Amino acid sequence: MAELAALGAAASVLQVIDFGTRFVATAWKISQSEKLHHKSGPRLDDFVISLEQLEESSANLRDAQRELQTIYTHPGAVDASIRSLAQKSESISKEMLDSLDRIKKDDKGRKRDVLRKTWLILWKEDKLKSLESRLNEAKTDLTFYLSINLRSIARKTLEAQEHMLLEMREMRVDLKQLGASGFNTVRMGVGSLALEYLTSGLHHHEIKSEFLRVLIAIIQNTEAYRAPQDISSIQLSQPRRQHLETIFISRIRYDTIQERELTIKDAYQGTFRWIFDDDDITGFKKWLASTGKLYWITGKPGSGKSTLMRYLMQPTSLPSRQSRCEEHLRQWAGNGENLTIISFHFWAIGSQMQKTKEGLFRTLLVQLFQAHPEVIPSVAPSRWESLSVFNEDPQHLTETELGDMFRQAITHISTQAKLALFIDGLDEFDGDCNALVSLIEECTSCSIKICVSSRPWTEFENAFGEYPQLRMEDLTYNDMTRYVMAKFGANPRFRTFQERHPEVAIDISRSVTEKANGVFLWVNIVVSSLLAGIVSGDRIEDLESRLDLLPPEIQDLYEKIIESINPIYREHAAQLFKLKSAFTETPYLQLLWYADEVKFLERAIDEVSGTVTVKEMQGRLEDMRLRIISRCKGLLEVHKHAPPRLCRSKDNMSTDGVAAYTGGTVMYLHRTFSDFLDRHDVQEKLDGFIVKTYDPNLRISAAYVALTKLWLQSMAVNTYNDRCSVQLRIEQSLRHAADAKESSASETVQLLDHLRDKCVKSCIPSHQLFGHYHANLKQAFLCKATVLGAGQYIKARANESGPMTPARETNQGRSRRWSLSRISWTIKHHSRWITTSLLSLVHLTGHNSPSVIRILLEGGAKPNETARMYDPQEYTAWEKLLANAIFLSEKSLDDNEQDNLTQCVQLMIDEGAKISIGTVERAMKISGQHWRPQYMSWLPFVAAANQVTVVNIRSGSHRDTAVEGIYKLLKDMRRDLGAKFDLKSYC
Repeated sequence: MAELAALGAAASVLQVIDFGTRFVATAWKISQSEKLHHKSGPRLDDFVISLEQLEESSANLRDAQRELQTIYTHPGAVDASIRSLAQKSESISKEMLDSLDRIKKDDKGRKRDVLRKTWLILWKEDKLKSLESRLNEAKTDLTFYLSINLRSIARKTLEAQEHMLLEMREMRVDLKQLGASGFNTVRMGVGSLALEYLTSGLHHHEIKSEFLRVLIAIIQNTEAYRAPQDISSIQLSQPRRQHLETIFISRIRYDTIQERELTIKDAYQGTFRWIFDDDDITGFKKWLASTGKLYWITGKPGSGKSTLMRYLMQPTSLPSRQSRCEEHLRQWAGNGENLTIISFHFWAIGSQMQKTKEGLFRTLLVQLFQAHPEVIPSVAPSRWESLSVFNEDPQHLTETELGDMFRQAITHISTQAKLALFIDGLDEFDGDCNALVSLIEECTSCSIKICVSSRPWTEFENAFGEYPQLRMEDLTYNDMTRYVMAKFGANPRFRTFQERHPEVAIDISRSVTEKANGVFLWVNIVVSSLLAGIVSGDRIEDLESRLDLLPPEIQDLYEKIIESINPIYREHAAQLFKLKSAFTETPYLQLLWYADEVKFLERAIDEVSGTVTVKEMQGRLEDMRLRIISRCKGLLEVHKHAPPRLCRSKDNMSTDGVAAYTGGTVMYLHRTFSDFLDRHDVQEKLDGFIVKTYDPNLRISAAYVALTKLWLQSMAVNTYNDRCSVQLRIEQSLRHAADAKESSASETVQLLDHLRDKCVKSCIPSHQLFGHYHANLKQAFLCKATVLGAGQYIKARANESGPMTPARETNQGRSRRWSLSRISWTIKHHSRWITTSLLSLVHLTGHNSPSVIRILLEGGAKPNETARMYDPQEYTAWEKLLANAIFLSEKSLDDNEQDNLTQCVQLMIDEGAKISIGTVERAMKISGQHWRPQYMSWLPFVAAANQVTVVNIRSGSHRDTAVEGIYKLLKDMRRDLGAKFDLKSYC
């Protein structure tokens, strides 16, 4: 098989590259050693040892040289391109081996300093540069050839692929088990197996990952001109295809994908049945069966829109999975047509995914791909090919790419099936509502039926006002009456009351429904209050008075409930509301327990995680649940559905791990209560209830510390996902510490020192951030704290005005580094340290960023001081900060982010940051070389990369204009303190 012969040639070329990397590194080291020690004399022992190591490892190269000679001297087995590469590689290997043989021959009876001089004559600097360049060229050519060869192999018949794998196993003794089992052929791509064949046994293990990265990049870059049939020609067994489909879908799924649906209460028995009546005035049933494109469900806050949307999606009966709408939608689809129904619920008080377009796209794509996995290769061809050939797809899915995939998916699927889309809570979208409306209108052009729900906001009224619609409060009077009567009738005390006072009971029920004015949530709260009164023995007059005192508006009702909290519990209730408001993600009950502890700081620092038993944890969670019930009057709820475990796999979780007992999630009764708590007057009222000093963010930070320790103790941290889980918890602790009150500074520093000392090794693994560098964990942790804006901690610990040194290179790193493009620079400049300025790590759009910049400048940090991270060239802190500012200004920023960015740049200018054309050019160079700012490399996941680019200033025709524009902008900011760092006005 020609492909196998070509792979054999490629393996020999790789041997040359592998050896050549070490050879060049050693040669540069000898050359620089001569310069560094020219006064004291070079260390001859090091020279001899280096050459001996090269000689000892040259056996594989000599074998490869013979193989390459055979290849290019016997044409026909492989094509011309690989023969040419073989000839070039053989020439390189001959040159290296000849010099080693020369030294080895001269070694007999000659002094070592003479040998060293001979070597320096053989390998002068210009010759070394030439060799390095030729090796780089060979690597580039080989990568391109392999991209063609391996992708070609993937398109061979399954029998041919299996035959090739068999041949590889026979040729390589160490790979006898390669692809030998059915498990391997299902789990591993043919490209991955071939790379194992090519790279096993090489000295530099990084070669495999580097080649894999470049090969996948080549696949990604060819997507624009790939023919559709090109992907369909990839040959996969059915089990392999199903395995890849499962992997692909899992990479789109997110942890809280079903959380909102599970938190929506089921419709009360017998309610909402009117929507499917033949004579229903809403026309919803007729719309389902018709060709109508869109239907709008609207209504007041709390009127039951989400409950109705969930009711529509639920099955008519178990175990059937057919939704209530499906029977009627099939009349539209036709009996012979496939019908796919998908849905999404926006949720303003949920996780970020649950209120953004990214979450919308991910949720809908998961459902579409589960129903139609055959479209995956068509809508994501490069990712599918990467997955099929190499079992890898390392690139992060951006919101833009997800949106493109969604549009292509519905276009493909709508040609072979009917699609119905239900989107709940458009008003809970965290973004531009007009952009969401545009997306929905775009979908209606693809023969899709869409049902949406929202509050009656102007944006939605303008967009959907002409479509069929219903208004919840106009239709639910009878449902509310049924609900009130059923709830009252289920209570034994009320039944007794009703027997004694039948007319009064009816009047109370009617009054509740009428006073609700269509708000189901109001009814739910008021019925619970009246039942509590009946259980307490209230008289008729007491019940009537209680009902009269309850305000008809939901916001006023919340205020009344808070005022009715037992004075003994009022302060604690206010503390719990403050805690819940301060959380950036929906908290688990377990996390709230730690944050609610009286001596929370001592608990976080002093508790030994291994001493907490499962029984103890269960007791804590039950106590916390009862506290929420007694203090919060139903305004906070504990949902017991199984919570997702962030980035964890079941295989790695201890069955009896204490950390697994989360207790469920703590949520608001309704979004309207979250809106109520956001009011300034409500916050002032809660502050008035709290007598003691209370810092919710410090408490939450401490809770994350305690939980991280508990998690590390009870669960193994072995995989990348495990480490990400730890890092995300640590980052949450740092984020909340950044928002702690200034009066809590000493406690914040104490807590974060403990976090650093106890969890930092898992928080910032050296190999993940620095490769072959050994981290200075204290400084690395301070860098991460800077990224996340922990100002008080930075002020206390950043006591050096010079650059930070978060890591130094290990000996192993210097000996094993294989990236040829950096070898000569690395050794000549002795870059054994990674240095950086904290100024360049500030997240410029964060709300704490201006204060962090101010703290650093006041502490002595210098804008124009140089530092080196990974770049061969040194840059100043100001140049890197400006590069970050340019990167972020190309994104869609809101007003607050823009103001924070401007303040940061202005502070640097006020402190004497150099403003020149050269400064701007270097900043542009940094911004153009990296796909993300430096601060993002300290975070496991990069959300900012998803933002939509609104300005592109790096293309050749725009670059010169952009440099001039940014230079002018900076000069204007130096003269005018009111100027904004806004590239759109200058570029």
